[in-house]
Amino acid sequence: MCYAFLGLLTMELAARLDDLHRYGASMTAPYSIERLFQPSPFGREGKPGARFTKWSMNSLGFRGPEIVAGRSNIVVFGASETFGVYESPDAEYPRQLEAELNAERPAHDQYNVINVALPGMRIGRVGYLDRAIEVTNAKYVVIYPTPANYIGTTAPLCTQTTVPVPDSLGMADYIRLAGKLRQVAKEHAPSGVMTTLRKFSIWVHTRDIDVMEHVPEASIDAFRADLICVTELARSRGAEPVLLTHATYFGSEIMPGDEEMMIAWRRFYPGLSEAGFIDLEKRANDAIRSIGHDAAVNVVDSARLIPRGPEYFADFVHFTDQGAARMATLISEQITATYAAPRDSWVRSTTRAPTASRID
Repeated sequence: MCYAFLGLLTMELAARLDDLHRYGASMTAPYSIERLFQPSPFGREGKPGARFTKWSMNSLGFRGPEIVAGRSNIVVFGASETFGVYESPDAEYPRQLEAELNAERPAHDQYNVINVALPGMRIGRVGYLDRAIEVTNAKYVVIYPTPANYIGTTAPLCTQTTVPVPDSLGMADYIRLAGKLRQVAKEHAPSGVMTTLRKFSIWVHTRDIDVMEHVPEASIDAFRADLICVTELARSRGAEPVLLTHATYFGSEIMPGDEEMMIAWRRFYPGLSEAGFIDLEKRANDAIRSIGHDAAVNVVDSARLIPRGPEYFADFVHFTDQGAARMATLISEQITATYAAPRDSWVRSTTRAPTASRID
């Protein structure tokens, strides 16, 4: 037992030395992705200047570099798909969008693309978005909502009082070895083994409940209400909203060979059937298109324009570098086209990227 303890202690020390060497991490403080965030009056927000491996927050607590003075600002608002998970450093779609927009623009006519996304965030965080628009003086707000964050929810978040979210540091955040072992298992364990473990986890969580075949309409109504709230907020602040439909690895249907990826998704929301995820995505994306039409808001239909499968998706919803590049191009084309359009020209589309809109 003593030798086992000494062995684990040695591996923990090695893990801390590795973090120190690779990332400059403290040998004693907790070191996990949770160190990027802190409680705030808006629930949770980024911690200014925080860093964890490839992720870094600027002095305003937003992911990415500092804002360059003299540029027009675009705020990109969403959850982990926008924050960036699997992409290479600086390859998440907001960073690639900024590079595309500025590639052929003169120095006096460039953009900052400011990534204000937070993992797990429901789109109704209007207080947080309001602050982001105010401190950046954003001209445009790109909104990429995550429908799955509304599973189990039936009330809009935008009508609720926001309270600080407590720090969520757990034992694993203090034991570096645990995180490294998890990462190794995720990267190298046979996919069949991981799928079996995930199926067992789903069974444990659902053995005493009735699994939903579809999310209730109240969840879609809450999603719709929150999306209307944030688009109205953006306009009330003088910023022009751009809505994105939600793209997934599966596209519009589950195909042969998709089971392992769907199980990987469902383990986070075990109370919903596999088919229920596809139905949720369809209904939520229809709501996005409907809001765009009714409120004369640009809709970039990324759900239809980003191909399904592993080239563009690293998992069920998070992008590869190529997927992020495709998303960046779709948004860039929208903004570039509308930038040159007359102020009163509006074109919206649900089958291809919109080509004109009001842009200041």
